[in-house]
Formats: sequence, C-alpha cells, structure tokens
Amino acid sequence: MSEIVFYAGLGIFVIGGIGLLIAAFRTSILWGLAVLFIAPAAIIYLILHWQDAKGPFKIQVFGFLIIAVFAYMSGGISSVTSEISNISGVNISAPANSNISTPNVPNQQFRCDGRTYCSQMTSCAEATYFLKNCPNTKMDGNNDGIPCERQWCR
Repeated sequence: MSEIVFYAGLGIFVIGGIGLLIAAFRTSILWGLAVLFIAPAAIIYLILHWQDAKGPFKIQVFGFLIIAVFAYMSGGISSVTSEISNISGVNISAPANSNISTPNVPNQQFRCDGRTYCSQMTSCAEATYFLKNCPNTKMDGNNDGIPCERQWCR
C-alpha cells in the first residue's frame, strides 16, 4: 500500500513538472528550452510568470507532499531513497563511510519495511542490508558494524 502512495506522489510530481514545462513552452520557445535544460531557469520562470506557472507548481507541491507523508509514515528519508534505488537500480542510500562490505546476493532484493530486530531477519545478508540502509535498526548491540552476530553473522 505504501508503495502505491509513493508512486502516486511521484506521478503527480512528474505531471506537475511536465505542466510547468508546457507552460514555459507556451510562453516562448526560449523559456521552454531554458526550463528544460537549466534547472534555475524553472525557478526564475515560476517567479516571473506566476499566473501561467502556478497551476503546475501547485500540482508539484501536492505530489511532493504525498511523497513527504510517505517518507514520514514509512520511517524516514531512507525509505524514499530505497524506493528510488529500487526504481533506478542504483543504491543511493548506502553510507559512504561504512566499513561493512555488502554481501553479494544475486537476484535478491531487500527493502526497508519497518523491521528493526534480528529475530525478524532471515539471513545475514538481509540483516546487513537493514543495518546499512534502514532507520532505527536494533541489530548491532556492540556497534562494531556487524549485525545479528548471535543469530546470523558470525
């Protein structure tokens, strides 16, 4: 259910962005190209042409609010980044200074779903993923970076 909310918010946000792009092209071809290729131009266009851009902007804000509510209900921003990782196939939520090597688990996807304890995990790979990517986990009692040492990761 929460994935549906995320995708709905993302879809609404994208539709608002397309609407803003259409409004910019209706104003002029130069505004359209600037909004399409230069990120700050969209903000400038929004300010200078508020009457034309306010509808699509409000749609984008609504989509963003849906995504923000999803993030809050799912346990934080790492839920959103894990969803984006699932969409793009790129892990954008792994900490840069982590000293745990990511286990090689072919064709197996994990995602943050609110589980926090070792007793809720089914493998060391799953526990390691949750420790590295999910908020509020309680799987590393001695803070050595290795989760669930008594159950899985010995």
